[in-house]
Amino acid sequence: MNEIILVDLPKAHGEITGAWYSGYPVHKGRTKNSLNYATVYAHNHHVIPDQKVMRREYNKFISNFKTAGLKIHLLPFPNELNQIDSLHHDGIFIRDVGMMYKNYWIKASFSARVRQPEADVWAPIIAKKFKKQIITPPKDAYIEFGEAFFLETNYGTYYFGGLSRSNKKGHDFVRSIIKPDHYCLIKSNGYHLDTVFSPVVDKNNNLTAFIVAKNMISKNSLLALKKLGGTIIYVNSMDSSGHGNILGNYTVNTFTAPGLMMNCGKFSTPGVENKLKALKIKRYSAPLTYFRFAGGSYHCLTNEIYT
Repeated sequence: MNEIILVDLPKAHGEITGAWYSGYPVHKGRTKNSLNYATVYAHNHHVIPDQKVMRREYNKFISNFKTAGLKIHLLPFPNELNQIDSLHHDGIFIRDVGMMYKNYWIKASFSARVRQPEADVWAPIIAKKFKKQIITPPKDAYIEFGEAFFLETNYGTYYFGGLSRSNKKGHDFVRSIIKPDHYCLIKSNGYHLDTVFSPVVDKNNNLTAFIVAKNMISKNSLLALKKLGGTIIYVNSMDSSGHGNILGNYTVNTFTAPGLMMNCGKFSTPGVENKLKALKIKRYSAPLTYFRFAGGSYHCLTNEIYT
């Protein structure tokens, strides 16, 4: 994997002055843990993005991928999701809406149903541009790809799936298509798995560690991860979604590739950066201030092209 999809910021037009210009919508799926507390925080504190800051930080975000040597496909934000009567600025999170695998685009089925228009709009755009066949999950199979990690390594393929806004039926459907060598479902307290978890792959393309938000993943899920090998690197709540009334920084929400990890900043948990350095992981960071209030960061904003 050396190609990724990114989406540009929504364009201002008419009353719409930019991304989340009127505030952040609060979304929830079907489970207790599916509520996105970042959006609750933003709603309660009346957070409105500074569009100039957002653009400056987003340009740096894009620049980091270019510096890292990745080929970028930067897609324009769909007009259909940028209308007063159909405002879906969470559609910039291209990760959530689907997964590309070989000749297929596996379309998301959101348990947070108000977000389903994002998947519906993006699927034909992706299919046309990349010449892919759209695969739609069956009824009652919920899969949001912020809940999924797929890795192709020297020791086989790995699939990790979260169970907050997705369900086993949804992940099993994806499994039937991509047929990973290792398949691990994880129960967590994060609304998406990428808010509490990140795999680490070394420069030789070996899965070598897992970054896990402490006390945010079930005991049985931790045991399942440990059976796969690799070091568990724990991070505190501030590197995840936060605690109490304090919003975290979502540092754990990373884009990871062999020998590479990119995110919104250095981990605040003591020792984590040194552990990554010891694993010879090259780090790139740049803040994404206003994406934090949407509960998203580097993993959410990227989507790999697997051929």
